[in-house]
Amino acid sequence: MWAMIRIATFLLVVLASAAVFAQVPPPGTPYDSSRHSNPIITFVENKDFKPSDYEQAKKAAGIELLGLSQSEGKRESVEIADGKFAKNMPIVGGFRTDVTFYPVVRQKFKLAGGSDLLLQSFRFPKVALPKDFAAFVLHEATTQTKKKPSEMRFGGTAPEQLDVRGTEGLLFEKDGQITVYWQEDGVGHTATASLPRKELFRVIEDLL
Repeated sequence: MWAMIRIATFLLVVLASAAVFAQVPPPGTPYDSSRHSNPIITFVENKDFKPSDYEQAKKAAGIELLGLSQSEGKRESVEIADGKFAKNMPIVGGFRTDVTFYPVVRQKFKLAGGSDLLLQSFRFPKVALPKDFAAFVLHEATTQTKKKPSEMRFGGTAPEQLDVRGTEGLLFEKDGQITVYWQEDGVGHTATASLPRKELFRVIEDLL
């Protein structure tokens, strides 16, 4: 019994660390390309974004926003989607809990080369975890079965794990469009563009 408690406690510590070091994606409904901006930001829909300006969006989201130098590109628009409170939503397998989602800021840039860059930023959601969460995940990991793509968090598309701006991140690529996700100081970011991978990463590294 004590061995199981120690394992569960250890796993809870690992999960807590993962939120900081493994750049885990936020909770959300399964990705649907017809409704969501990308596989990461599925806790709001495209229709939820409303026009804003830079300072208002920054204040409402409570985060510092990234941008580009004039030589790299020009900001064309700023939008914001309000945060939401999801009660008893699924976050891991059949596990459900309350989640507080914060506003998402979406900036669109026209790059110097003519391509578009969509940059989205948000505070990481607040997840209510009960005391037995670690034990549950340990059980879930040993009994999990495959799901239908429509039921999977990323819509059946497995991301590539790689380094982004000195931290771990995820990359999704489909039909020539790439979305990169990473976290900095508790803020999640996604960058989406139809660019060669090398060029997109050069732009991401130059974000201010």
